[in-house]
Amino acid sequence: MKKIILLLIVLMPGITIFGQTTKGNFVLSGGIGLQFIGSNVKEVYDGTTEDEYTINSFSILPSFGYFVMDNLAIGLSGNISSSTTKYEGGDKEKTNSTLILPTALYYFPMDGKLRPLVQIGVGYTSFTNKYIPKTGDDEKSSYGGLAINFGGGISYFLAENISLNFGLSYTKATLTDSDDDKSKVKQGNFGSNIGVSVFF
Repeated sequence: MKKIILLLIVLMPGITIFGQTTKGNFVLSGGIGLQFIGSNVKEVYDGTTEDEYTINSFSILPSFGYFVMDNLAIGLSGNISSSTTKYEGGDKEKTNSTLILPTALYYFPMDGKLRPLVQIGVGYTSFTNKYIPKTGDDEKSSYGGLAINFGGGISYFLAENISLNFGLSYTKATLTDSDDDKSKVKQGNFGSNIGVSVFF
């Protein structure tokens, strides 16, 4: 996987483009790479360790769009993440989430290397949690439902076909338990991100 990412980074400057955000072009966006996080957590009360566990997680944040008119792209964006928590006694907990959004992305027409942008997306999100004890049966819960995303930021064009993006976003979602439609989870998440876009 690392070799593929390195190859894409090397090849990106050589991709032929026809004018950045003009009608008929494509934009491919995402994080600078896969995001991997590892944490060691120790819960201590009054000097005594009550629990100790490790968390390993990663996320992939792809986005693809087609410019249906100058500065306006329609496409898909997503967020696929997974985490595993390993407890000291041998129990494990696995969490997977997926967010898929048809998205509209608009770049404000401006001269220079900086271009403000806004986006909106409406789609589907799902969340699965599985608790795996060292002994006994596994416990699994799954949720899914509608998600709405609003965001904005600034693109800085490093070259004619590559931009570095800085942004903020808010995602609101209502998820329903797959085993009990009366059980729902409502979420509101603010996020910040840094990513790279390639235009071709």
